[in-house]
Amino acid sequence: MDITYKLSKFIVDTRLSDIPDNVKEHAKLCILDWLGSALAGSKTNVADIVASILNYSTDYGESSIIGMCRKSSCLYASLVNGVSGHAVEMDDILEKAIIHPAAPLLPASLAVGEKLDLNGEDLILAVILGYETEIRLGIALNPSHYRFWHTTGTCGTFGSTASVGKLLNLDLKSMMSAFGIAGTLASGVTYVFGTMAKPLNPGIASMNGVLAGLLAMRGLKTIENSLDIENSYLNAVSEGFDPGIIIDGLGVNYEILNNIFKVHASCGHTHAAIDATLDIIKRYGVEADDIKEVLVGVYPIALDKVGEIKYPETPEEAKFSLTYCIASAILYKRVGIDEFTVDKINDDKAIELINKIRVYVDEECRGARLGCSKVKIVTWDGKEYVSKVDKPRGYPENPLTKDELVDKFRILASKALDEKAINEIIYIVENLEEYNIRDLAGLASACKE
Repeated sequence: MDITYKLSKFIVDTRLSDIPDNVKEHAKLCILDWLGSALAGSKTNVADIVASILNYSTDYGESSIIGMCRKSSCLYASLVNGVSGHAVEMDDILEKAIIHPAAPLLPASLAVGEKLDLNGEDLILAVILGYETEIRLGIALNPSHYRFWHTTGTCGTFGSTASVGKLLNLDLKSMMSAFGIAGTLASGVTYVFGTMAKPLNPGIASMNGVLAGLLAMRGLKTIENSLDIENSYLNAVSEGFDPGIIIDGLGVNYEILNNIFKVHASCGHTHAAIDATLDIIKRYGVEADDIKEVLVGVYPIALDKVGEIKYPETPEEAKFSLTYCIASAILYKRVGIDEFTVDKINDDKAIELINKIRVYVDEECRGARLGCSKVKIVTWDGKEYVSKVDKPRGYPENPLTKDELVDKFRILASKALDEKAINEIIYIVENLEEYNIRDLAGLASACKE
């Protein structure tokens, strides 16, 4: 079907004037949302560890490291920023592709755009094209791909390659080669879920997208039909994918509009159950001491990814522990980044609640890839309260308002920036066409004037 050619041509030929206004405005929200996640994530232990191995300077380098007042090469900046952007689990997701689309491509785009001193219009276009690339690949490859492979790391490598290729102004043949290079670099497995290594997947995908683009620009060539051949990356990591999904409607139907802005600081497979639990306790005033039993119905993927860790020992495990997330929702009426501490995970009341929670596959949710949960809370006085959520808050069918997204950014960004810098970033992103990428990256680096 000439997937490689058609996808590459779409990336090379598309101009910002070809993009509908609502898509451009949505891309700005995606940028702001990821920046908040990265700023909060820059203060995590995993971001510190990754940054500690790099050569960097406070005043010299190609690209800024978010939240750390440091610079490094665009390769290393994209790696650290990719890790930071995923570390607190607040970056966006997309249901059909089972992917965090911003996580790999935005740090790559920001790093390369800053290196080249490009403008905000360039960033908006690169982000949109990267989203379309990785999301379409993710939809085509899943759900079989996700059994072993972390779509954010794998398909995200192709998304960051697309974004970087556009920023580098690659010609058609070079863009096709870049995808061929990306196919031999793409990786990321799901066994790291619940560990400090999980954010490495988008970090490495981001860095590898930069690497693929730079190598292709310098003339490194490989086969030009890497997505079409029998032993292609797509065939290697999936079962029976539909290639038409990747190219049908390119430039007409924009998948970026279907992304999900996260409300809770945990794996996306926990969100429907959290929302259902919050609905019950808020609507009926149920408190922790009232509860005898909690039954949490989910879909098979959720049971596999977040149903195995009943008693988490670390914040990373807790983000992939559906039982802890439900306990947090009941105890604290929220599941934000401040709920994932060792003290709260080991709290006696949390453990007492976890003992009362049972997770199972509910037939009404069986076919879901992401979202869908039915929660039943049984109280000691014999009452039963049930809530079913198919589309949690933040999904396109149940969206957050722009004001809510800005408030989310303020909360996350406050972990690294003062109010003045936060307000300036919000203004720049809203008016991104009028600014250079260096303006945005400089503020996000958290260097004081």
